[in-house]
Amino acid sequence: MKVKSIGLFLFLPLVLFGQKESNKSLRECLKSMLERLEQVKSATYYEDVKVWQVGDTIPVLTSRRFQKEYDHPADSTIGASYVVFNGEDTTTFEFAYDGIVRATAYHDTKRIVIDNFSSNRLPFHPVSAPFFNYAKSIIRYILQTGDSIQVDWEDMGEEYHLTLVINEDKDVEFFGKAYYMPGSPLAVERPTSIYDLWFRKSTGLPYKLRKERTQDISLRTYSDIQINHLLAEDFRAADYFPQGYEITKYGEKRKTSSPNELIGKHAPEWALLDDEGRIVSLNDFKSKVLILNFTGIGCAPCHAAIPFLKKLMNDYDRNDLEIVALETWIQAPHASRNYAERNELNYPFLSTTDEVIEA
Repeated sequence: MKVKSIGLFLFLPLVLFGQKESNKSLRECLKSMLERLEQVKSATYYEDVKVWQVGDTIPVLTSRRFQKEYDHPADSTIGASYVVFNGEDTTTFEFAYDGIVRATAYHDTKRIVIDNFSSNRLPFHPVSAPFFNYAKSIIRYILQTGDSIQVDWEDMGEEYHLTLVINEDKDVEFFGKAYYMPGSPLAVERPTSIYDLWFRKSTGLPYKLRKERTQDISLRTYSDIQINHLLAEDFRAADYFPQGYEITKYGEKRKTSSPNELIGKHAPEWALLDDEGRIVSLNDFKSKVLILNFTGIGCAPCHAAIPFLKKLMNDYDRNDLEIVALETWIQAPHASRNYAERNELNYPFLSTTDEVIEA
């Protein structure tokens, strides 16, 4: 393990706050931090999230959530259970994981989608871990891994700043423990896995997490943290479901219009903005084959398809063929412009509307 340490002369609060942990190695300091985190059996907190596209300075997503987190050692997936509420209205249920299923609310259609992982093909359950569980996983990884990593530690006065840089050929994510994410054979960028944690000296606990990955950068700040005030007995995701919502299973097909019903009909007119703010409409592509690429910033398979789409544009005359990409994840012109420039797109990249996204 390659470790670079900064500011090793420090004290770290444990059960008896104020007890000094000076003259320790970085490894000993990390062990002390892990011991403190392992004392957290339950927690409530607000989570403020900002997400940036790589290379952009304006967030493409901001959100505020309220969470209840429970330590759940019997759970072999992440070792925790948790429930998420809207941060502006903490009575509005958004998501829960109870060790058996994960449940997501879709308020626009009044549905709860349940996933029991029976159709999951990955070697782990893809459940994002709650904050304190996630922080424990990062520190355990640093202490136990044989991977090529760099660890920086900085004393910032009232807090400590820990940075982990993972120099491997795959993205590393934490679902209870470290997993090496399968990459696309078409990916051209080297995987990026950088994690930052900030710890308050007054509590010995983290309160902020930054993640930098190949596709995006996120910053999560936690406030109004209450420790060990909840009992985890008989926690069930279903206890939080809103009344009157339809319960469906993940992957279950809902009744929709058949694509065959559209064959032989004229395509509906549309007009959308490109990454430069110019109006682009269907009328601009008369008398040629038009490929509509429904894509998403942050979608790895979509990103992997870009070289193929660019090659199509080079192989065919633009009087015969045109490709138009429709961004369906994020309505942020600056993000679309940054994405198009970074990937040197040779075809229009349009921002969509709520109507297109919902369709």
